[in-house]
Amino acid sequence: MSTHTEEHIHIKRTQNGEADAFDVLVIKYHPRVYHQILGKMKNPETAKDLTQETWLKAFRAINTFRGNSAFYSWLYRIAKNVCINYHRKQKASDNIHPLHTINERRLLGAHPDPCELLQQQELRQHLDQAIATLTPSRKRVFLLYYIEELSIKDIATRTGRSEGTIKSHLRNARLQLQKHLTPYLKSQDMF
Repeated sequence: MSTHTEEHIHIKRTQNGEADAFDVLVIKYHPRVYHQILGKMKNPETAKDLTQETWLKAFRAINTFRGNSAFYSWLYRIAKNVCINYHRKQKASDNIHPLHTINERRLLGAHPDPCELLQQQELRQHLDQAIATLTPSRKRVFLLYYIEELSIKDIATRTGRSEGTIKSHLRNARLQLQKHLTPYLKSQDMF
């Protein structure tokens, strides 16, 4: 029996209520998930906590896994969202609340159901469309800051521009995205 087929069997068993079948998946992927998160967090204790949170979310959402992608790809996405949420909470505790993150945080709650996942996918599509409208320099700064999670100083170094210019590009990108996304968010009653 191939590893993929065996993995599929454990996923199906878990989806059918056999919680112990999930243990095999945890044993197989736990080290990869932990090291992925540790690479983003740099703190072993935080990485352990977020790895545990990732597994808890994956277990709760296992019925949403359809097998359209590899299980680890699905799991990686959950881990990435857990890290994003962690960073957002850290920023929130520093009293930084970018408007465009507030509603996405609500979509990435602890117990996603199919409707929330659909809303999240739809929001992502609107966000991708909005990002595509940014000028090349704003888009690059936005992606370096939010996707690659670089600091303003690192972005300035990488792009050869001043920190003030980077902050200006980032602010303008946020405003442009907010303007582009506000009608959609209001229509979804997410504000």
